[in-house]
Amino acid sequence: MTADERVLRHYVLNDEAGRLWATARGELTRRRTWDIFERFLPEGGRVADVGGGPGTHASHLAGLGYEVVLVDPVPKHIEQASTVATDAGFSCHLGDARSLPLPDASFDAVLLMGPLYHLGDAADRQLALQEAFRVLRPGGRLLAEVISRYAWIIDATAQGLLGDQKIWDTFDLNLRTGESNTPDRPDEVFWAYFHRIENVGPEVEQAGFIHERLLAVEGFAGPLGNLEELLRESEHLMRAIRLTESEPSMLGISAHLMAVASRPVINAADAR
Repeated sequence: MTADERVLRHYVLNDEAGRLWATARGELTRRRTWDIFERFLPEGGRVADVGGGPGTHASHLAGLGYEVVLVDPVPKHIEQASTVATDAGFSCHLGDARSLPLPDASFDAVLLMGPLYHLGDAADRQLALQEAFRVLRPGGRLLAEVISRYAWIIDATAQGLLGDQKIWDTFDLNLRTGESNTPDRPDEVFWAYFHRIENVGPEVEQAGFIHERLLAVEGFAGPLGNLEELLRESEHLMRAIRLTESEPSMLGISAHLMAVASRPVINAADAR
């Protein structure tokens, strides 16, 4: 299997290695993602970072003592990850979330930090979730990220783009289909599928998981004009976001959302 050419094009043209470090929005996403990891990953063990990009999360988790294996379909990302993997203490492999080069029931946690929004077809997303289920041990934890159906509307508004009449066609496409781009504007926003909040849990459960909760990543803080200032005392901001991270009426404002799920334990032998 090969990645969608639109996905590969985006990551050739853009610096994913710097995205979570160079801006206040990126810093918020990274800090909140790591905050969720801290609270919902098992205390130790093996983690498969599927769609792990250039290794930002893999490096962080390896530094905390996890045994991390990164899998990504973008050659550029594997090249970047390989430059830090040895020193950071993780391994990396070129591969596709729909057909993982990993053995059955061999991981305590699986991260899907990209596959569920870069796979536009529902059948492909199911393959990725089924593969995550396969490589997880019974009782293992899944953390899977999606993008909200309203993410580009909020982001484009913040960027002052509403005067461009064509962007309204893109918004219509977003809302009707979940697709991020009109064919005539392939680079307007990176290629992705935008989920409706109510569809995330059922999609995860269809693959056999127990869906436990859906969390806002950036939450209400993403669009704030004084975000850079708030991040100077980030512990207060993180605490405020946690208070609202699972509030249903506020989930849609978050650019990214994290599904927390687990592979069921069928019997006592499965838990060992």
